[in-house]
Amino acid sequence: MEREQNIVFMKNTHDNSFDKAPLLLALMIIATGQVGVSIYLPSLPLISEALSITRADAQILVTAFLVCFGVSQLFYGPLSDAIGRKPVFILGQGVYLFGTVMCVMFINSFEWLIVGRVLQGLGAGSASVLGRSVLSDSYEGPHLTRSMTYLAMTASIIPVISPALGGWLAFHISWQAVFSFVLIYLLFMFVLGTWLLPETLPYPKKRFDTVAVLSNYWHLVREPQVIASASYNWLTYLASVVSVSVFPYLLQKELGLTVESYGLYMIIPSAGLMMGSSSLHILNRYLSTSQVLMFAISLIALSGIWLIVTPLSLVNLIGALTVMTIAQGLSFPLSISMLLAPHKKQAGAVSALSGAVQMGVAGIAGGYIVKWWVSSQQSVGSFYLLISVVMAAVLLKTLGGVKQFEAHHSVVATK
Repeated sequence: MEREQNIVFMKNTHDNSFDKAPLLLALMIIATGQVGVSIYLPSLPLISEALSITRADAQILVTAFLVCFGVSQLFYGPLSDAIGRKPVFILGQGVYLFGTVMCVMFINSFEWLIVGRVLQGLGAGSASVLGRSVLSDSYEGPHLTRSMTYLAMTASIIPVISPALGGWLAFHISWQAVFSFVLIYLLFMFVLGTWLLPETLPYPKKRFDTVAVLSNYWHLVREPQVIASASYNWLTYLASVVSVSVFPYLLQKELGLTVESYGLYMIIPSAGLMMGSSSLHILNRYLSTSQVLMFAISLIALSGIWLIVTPLSLVNLIGALTVMTIAQGLSFPLSISMLLAPHKKQAGAVSALSGAVQMGVAGIAGGYIVKWWVSSQQSVGSFYLLISVVMAAVLLKTLGGVKQFEAHHSVVATK
């Protein structure tokens, strides 16, 4: 029965149809992880004041989630490759839900909030791995790129809704209400996912071998194709995390916006992610993968220059961040498609490794960068320029591999 179900879910890899059922399930899964990152950000200044902690201490609530989010993927990825996607969904989302319960129960204790955020991150890692793995199980070639584009669009919509909703709840009710809302949301998604999610693993289940998993990770981290393909996503995500960690203070403390207004204005750059992801389908008809990546890198450099040469203002901050997020929306689907295309039988492990590095770099390096360097509009601009230079260097160094991907995997999505 399970084998028949897998065949149904894989049927679109053998014809020109695009079955949307696996896509919708993957989007539902990955949304839960996205919420845990962005919905709390408008409340960081309020949390600092309420709990009498410093800005750097409040940043720990972000860093703890991101690092644990990343590390846990190293476990969930190969586990889902071995025992299947659905059991890992139940395990991971269960831990995520328990961590949220702890946050709500001990909301006025900074130390217990950190514990709760750690558990949230350890559980949320399953969402990122499973969302991408379900798509890799179900699509290939242009359909895989198209599905990753929709995944990127969903990852864009959630940051649009989450900060606005989080800001509204914090302004009209309290910042504590944000945690209560997340608890209700996760409980609903846990029940829905347990009921609807089928098993998409495209091959028989196997024993989880810890030694083999560690050996495989060691092999993957030394594979240039993996590192190069994923690095575009790592770098743009780092830029995004640093931005959303600094912007609440720049916009609320220095420019005087309320927490609600901050959430509403952040809809604009968040929509830039959606704009970039949706325009990729059109650009792929006329430009190669390397050309689209270079265009995205140029946009990031442009946003950096914008922030450096202009004075502090709402328009300059939001405008430059929007340009940067458009570039992120363009590069994310291509980065993930190039990463997963050669690794169909270990999509979970590859996705997990990529996600672990992504969240680890964003959490640890992002926290360090915010604490010691990026704290003003001009320093954000300098950081964007640095990101664009590193991405350009990666592209030039691996241009042959990108062109090989173009030759073997047409990225023009079919209608």
